[in-house]
Amino acid sequence: MGPAPARLFMHRSFAAWLLGSSGRLALPWRAALVTACFGALSPLGLSPFAVFAGAIPVLFILKRNVAGALAIIAVAASAQATVLLSARQPFSLTLLFIALMYLVPAGLAAVLIRYGSLNFCFQLAVLAGALVLVGVHAVLAEPAAVWERALHEMVNSLSAAGIKVDEGAVVSSLAHSMWGSCVALWLLTALSALFVGRWWQSLLESPGGFGREYRELHVGVILGIAATAILAGALLTNWPVIDACAWVAMTALAFQGLAAAHRCKVNGRLTRGWLAAVYVLLIIPLSAFVMVLVLAAWGFVDNFLKLKARAA
Repeated sequence: MGPAPARLFMHRSFAAWLLGSSGRLALPWRAALVTACFGALSPLGLSPFAVFAGAIPVLFILKRNVAGALAIIAVAASAQATVLLSARQPFSLTLLFIALMYLVPAGLAAVLIRYGSLNFCFQLAVLAGALVLVGVHAVLAEPAAVWERALHEMVNSLSAAGIKVDEGAVVSSLAHSMWGSCVALWLLTALSALFVGRWWQSLLESPGGFGREYRELHVGVILGIAATAILAGALLTNWPVIDACAWVAMTALAFQGLAAAHRCKVNGRLTRGWLAAVYVLLIIPLSAFVMVLVLAAWGFVDNFLKLKARAA
């Protein structure tokens, strides 16, 4: 058994072990315990642990075990809330992190069951992320001011460690990009949880089904035009809401670029080694942003070619 089949067998066995053989009304203790551990290891989200924590309830929802998924979320949310509250995090922030880690991927899974389209869930999540940013900038008079205190504390910690930084320049530049980057990272986390849960389900029911769906991800006509306009506006103007939405637009196009890379690999135009190199460059912090830009450009071209082919 080669590395790829062995890895697929391991994930399939893990998914089957999580589901177990209990009835739908029984509490899936194994899945609840694993999810709680993953959530406790990443209480603030935005990590591989958070992706797996969100993916397990997604798997149960896609297997039509909604009661089990809700029980898992309740147990994992309790563990995560204990960690966050013991670290003196605000109660409102704790609820927000729990909702983003578990409820958002679970909601996308419910949409997937209702409409049967992974691409629709992808587009819906992208649109929701952009609307959140528009709402934040519409409600808050100074959105960047929300982050300034935390950034000042970070700079002070660096100064105490002997790292000299220009506090004013760092706080000013980062504060204006925090909303967009954070929403983009949460979009990445929620969609990754949905994709992993759907992949586990396909391994159990229809191997290869998720791959076919994932390779067809695209932002479509309306979101494609909007993403192009937003990215152009971010280059030509200095509007905070446009700059923030540019992070979401770039993330969406990067997802499509990655889907196009997988399509090229299946068609034989990209080797497995090059695809693995893409993922390695996405993991390495120094090259991750550059790789996202490359994938976003690839996604932009791929979406344009899809629209051109559809029009023809």
